[in-house]
Amino acid sequence: MPAQPKISVLMPAYNAERFISKAIESIVKQTWSNIELLVMDDASKDDTVSVLKAFKDPRLKFFSNEKNLGYLKTCNKLFDLAQGDFIAFQDADDYSDVVRLETQMQQFAQDPQLAVCGTNLAAVHEDGTPLYCSMYFTTPEKITANMLEGGYSMIPNSFVFKREILTAIGKYNEYWDRIGAEDYYWAWLIMERYKLINIQPALYYYRLNPQGITGDWSDNRRKLHNRQLLPWLFKTRAATGTDPIEQKDWAALDSFIKQLDQPYLDDPSLYYREMAKRDFYSGNKKRALKLLLKGIGRSPFNSANFRDFFYYLRTRAHQH
Repeated sequence: MPAQPKISVLMPAYNAERFISKAIESIVKQTWSNIELLVMDDASKDDTVSVLKAFKDPRLKFFSNEKNLGYLKTCNKLFDLAQGDFIAFQDADDYSDVVRLETQMQQFAQDPQLAVCGTNLAAVHEDGTPLYCSMYFTTPEKITANMLEGGYSMIPNSFVFKREILTAIGKYNEYWDRIGAEDYYWAWLIMERYKLINIQPALYYYRLNPQGITGDWSDNRRKLHNRQLLPWLFKTRAATGTDPIEQKDWAALDSFIKQLDQPYLDDPSLYYREMAKRDFYSGNKKRALKLLLKGIGRSPFNSANFRDFFYYLRTRAHQH
């Protein structure tokens, strides 16, 4: 391996004017200097483009979609543009420790069989104040076992991977367009054939941004279903070597999703209660309360909504 192979860092960006400067700076200041940073603006409605144009680093390459394509399709376009020996991700509202890429590349130098290296994450509030650090499993065996049981034992945003992965596995499957989880499904396809690890240090800073790609869950039950859909797909692949998405067996997929949908049809407030729980324990307590009020509006006689609302309200009051 050359002394410093080139890493292509991919950054899709949409309405990221408040955060993208920090994201870019965290990459161009990396101790691993042989990089290209490919930023693609996905038809932002704010001043993201103006912020991008202020950067003069020759390693930064800027592209723009004429219309909004969404995260998945923008990533797939960036995959095609990457020229590096290795490829990495960096979301536009997150940022990385300056030693992240060098630390990950040390793992590849030590282990020729390694194909993908992730890190732990440090979650931060919208304003950058710290929340918590993840404790992901590090070995391929434990990562695989955890994901089969519905765990999210990685943050694909932190990945550095060998270029050959794209040739062998391909880009993100467009089934996941606008519903998320494309990266976890893609990671599983990789793990079936290649060695994937996490390292212990939390070198990727994940911002809990309500307006970000993962923060916007506006009335989309399909995003909630992914936590159950993914392990079902993984177990199906482990048993049969394929899955309904790969086979384009949409009838089997729709049948399983209908089963997942039924509790939400029985209780119209369940979706808002689960979204509120996600937000509350991610630190967005104000929005959690607003979501529970929506849930109460949908099911005014469901005591679970009132139970959660007053619990969240008391907890929030004690913290102020």
